[in-house]
Amino acid sequence: MTERLELAPIESVPQPQIRDKVYERLRGAIVNGLLKPGERLVERQLAQVLGVSRTPIREAIRMLELEGLVAHVPRVGSVVAQVTDSEVLEIYRIRAVLEGLAARMAAEKIKPEQLAKLMELMNCLEEKVQKGETEELEKLHQEFNDVIYQAADSNRLYSMITTLVDHIARYTRVGYSHPGRLQEATLEHRRLVEAIRMRDGALAERIARDHIDNSRRAYFSEMAQFVHKSLERT
Repeated sequence: MTERLELAPIESVPQPQIRDKVYERLRGAIVNGLLKPGERLVERQLAQVLGVSRTPIREAIRMLELEGLVAHVPRVGSVVAQVTDSEVLEIYRIRAVLEGLAARMAAEKIKPEQLAKLMELMNCLEEKVQKGETEELEKLHQEFNDVIYQAADSNRLYSMITTLVDHIARYTRVGYSHPGRLQEATLEHRRLVEAIRMRDGALAERIARDHIDNSRRAYFSEMAQFVHKSLERT
């Protein structure tokens, strides 16, 4: 693992902050796919890579286990958790409800500066998609969604949604690779922005829920095609 794992050492910080720094670094590596599902998290190797003792590594791994991003396997140790199809389906369904609620609340509460930022990001997304410049799209999508979550003005709802998103971020990228899904999703985002701009909470909720449902269908369709092609090669 250490040969491939490109994690920069933790900078010198006060002792109480080291665990949190390690947690953030490992969590980011899992969410971004640097650490793959099923991959072992070996304390000694991680401590060496990050330049810290094994104690904050152990504590950070426990935090990730509580969050569901890491699982403990008997006789193997801690590994990056794998999400089953049924779990992905469940998370998508929950996301549809929560993100629909966030969109409704955002339409009712959004501040002028937040709306301006949302429209700016929407224009940038459309421009990138039209030009086929996909390198920064994931980051732009995250910023776009975050503006809506923040505009809903509910810390608890924000925490619930972002936790669910992080759990399957490595899988939802698959859905955007489905033919035509990126363009379709961009149109859905534009409709959502317009509903929020009009302060139409009911419409914003419906569009947001439909968007998540369409993303779910794209993911499973892409996975089905992948399995089919794999079987054809065997």
